[in-house]
Amino acid sequence: MTDTPTPAPASEADVQDFADMSAALTGFLSSVLKPQLDPVGLARTYYEFALAQVEAPQMKALLDAFRAIRTQPPQTIADTLLETAAPDSTKLSQTAYLAQSIVAMWYLGSWYPPGVLGGGGFAPVAQQVISSVAYTNGLAWRVMQSHPMGYSQFTVGYWSQVPGSLSSFGVNTGNGGGQ
Repeated sequence: MTDTPTPAPASEADVQDFADMSAALTGFLSSVLKPQLDPVGLARTYYEFALAQVEAPQMKALLDAFRAIRTQPPQTIADTLLETAAPDSTKLSQTAYLAQSIVAMWYLGSWYPPGVLGGGGFAPVAQQVISSVAYTNGLAWRVMQSHPMGYSQFTVGYWSQVPGSLSSFGVNTGNGGGQ
């Protein structure tokens, strides 16, 4: 029996670039996706998970595409990487499909294989829920100003208060999303 070598952990620079790219794609602040003091470490978890699902050159191509335009406004970055101006959305590049999967991963805490389409306007069944931590920290809950059933970081009685603004939940409401 041969031992499979454990892959080296991703570099901090790649994880930070992944978080910055994800910020532009999701409309959240990079500092929310990868806080300076980060006990959960979702940016690293998501980056390494996505890297394990696709070939390294595909992830490198997406990050390189982001790095080439990182100084652009977040909406421009998202439109470019997701290829929203493509005349036929069924003929996107593999990097655009990967970018879509990364958006779904951040919002739902699940991995949807790049380019696999669902039916009737619905997403395909998730290949895998990444973890319970990923699910409970999905960005969808922040956008809804809510939390998953049976789990809340709020204190008892929070429901008697008017919810905070989307910006208080980490959504970049100033310039279309991103960093």
